[in-house]
Amino acid sequence: MKHHRYTLLVLALTALQGCANTPTAEAQLRGAQPVQAPITEAEAALIEEEAQQKRFESWKADFINRATSKGYDRALVTSVIQPAVINELALERDSDQPEFTKPVWSYVDNAVSADRLNTGTSKLIENEDVFNAIEARYPVPRHILTAIWGLETAYGRIMGNHDVVSALSTFAFEGRRTDFGEQQLFAILDMLAANQVKAEQLTGSWAGAMGMTQFIPTTFRDYAVDFNSDGNKDLWDNAYDALGSAAHYLGRHGWRKGEPVMIEVAVPSGFDYSLSETATKTVDEWAALGVRPVTGERWKADQGRLNAEMIAPAGHRGPILLTFKNFYVIKKYNNSTSYAMGITVLGDALRGVQTLHTDWPREDQALSFEDKQDMQVKLTQLGFDTKGIDGQIGPNTRKAIRAWQKNNGLPADGYMEQNLFKRLMTS
Repeated sequence: MKHHRYTLLVLALTALQGCANTPTAEAQLRGAQPVQAPITEAEAALIEEEAQQKRFESWKADFINRATSKGYDRALVTSVIQPAVINELALERDSDQPEFTKPVWSYVDNAVSADRLNTGTSKLIENEDVFNAIEARYPVPRHILTAIWGLETAYGRIMGNHDVVSALSTFAFEGRRTDFGEQQLFAILDMLAANQVKAEQLTGSWAGAMGMTQFIPTTFRDYAVDFNSDGNKDLWDNAYDALGSAAHYLGRHGWRKGEPVMIEVAVPSGFDYSLSETATKTVDEWAALGVRPVTGERWKADQGRLNAEMIAPAGHRGPILLTFKNFYVIKKYNNSTSYAMGITVLGDALRGVQTLHTDWPREDQALSFEDKQDMQVKLTQLGFDTKGIDGQIGPNTRKAIRAWQKNNGLPADGYMEQNLFKRLMTS
C-alpha cells in the first residue's frame, strides 16, 4: 500500500515538474536549460514521509488540546503524547489478523500445538498456588485461564515490545481505527492519572494490547486487578495480577461455573442446517430434533435446561457444535469464533479431554478477499442481500449464503468454499 502511494506521488510530482519546466519555443531559441530529471521514488518517499510527520505533529497538538479541554492535566497529556512516533507496522498488520484470515482448522490446530500443550501443562503445575487463589475468588477454571495465557502470549514469552502509546497514536492518527485509537489513549491517561500503571510499563503488541493476557487499555482500566495487593496492577511480570485480571474480566462478563463451553454433536439425516447461528434452544429442545453428543453419550441431566446455539464453522462436513453461554463470554475477550474454539480446545486438552472428534474438510480451498467480494455481489444480485460488499463473511453474508443454499436444495450451513463458490458464480 505504501509503495503504491509513493508511485502515485512520483507520477504526480513528475507531471507537475514537467509542466513547470517545459520551455516554450521562444525560450528554447534563447538557449533555455534542458528539463530537469524526474523526481525519484526515494525522493518522493522522503517528501511523503516529511508531509506525514507534519500531519502527525499537528494531530498530536490537537489531541493534547482536546484532552486538556476534557479535564486531563496538560503536563500529563503532553508527557504521554508528545514522544509518540508513527508505527508503520501497526497499520500494515491491522488488516491481517490470523483468527480472521486463517481457515478455522488451521487456527485451532495451531492453538493446540504440542509445544503449547506441553508448556501449558508445566505452567499449571508451576503456578498451582496462583490458580488455587484465583479459583477461590472467581468462577473461571484454571484450564481456560491457562489457554488464554498460552494463546495470547505463549505463556508470557511473546508479549510484544512496541511502545503502546505510539501504536495507538498511529491508529488514532490514520487508518480505519481512529476512534479505537483515541479511546485507548484516553484510557491510558485515566490509568496514569489514577496510578494504576507506570508509564515505563506501557509496552505491548503492535495492536496496543499489554501484558501476559494482552489487555487493551480500556480493558486494563476497567477490569485489571491488583490481585496480590502490592500496589501495582502488573500484567507483565506478575502471574497473580495477569491471570487474576483475566478471571475477573470473564467473571464480570457472565462466566457460568461448571457449565460447558461447547460440545460437538451429531445430527440426523436431513437436518435443517439453517438453524445454525439463527436459533437459540435448550438442550432438551435440540435433543427433540435428534441432536446428540457426537460421542454417543446421553445428555447429562443438568444440561437439558441450558440454552445453546448451533454453529457449523466449516459447514455440515466438519464438526458441528452446540455453543453455550461461556463460549460467548470468551468471545468478549476476542470476538472471533476461531479464537473461542482455540481457547476451548486447548483448555480441554490441558485437562485431558478431547473436544473435537470429526475432522475438518481440509481439502477445501478458502476464498480470497476478492472472491468474497465477488460472492457478496453475486448473492445480492440474485436477491440474497449481504447488506454490503466488504469481503468479510459476517452474520449477514452467512444468512445470505444459507438462503441461496436452501433455494438450491443444498444443506443451508452458511459455509462457502471454492467448489460451491464456482457453482454460485455460474448460477
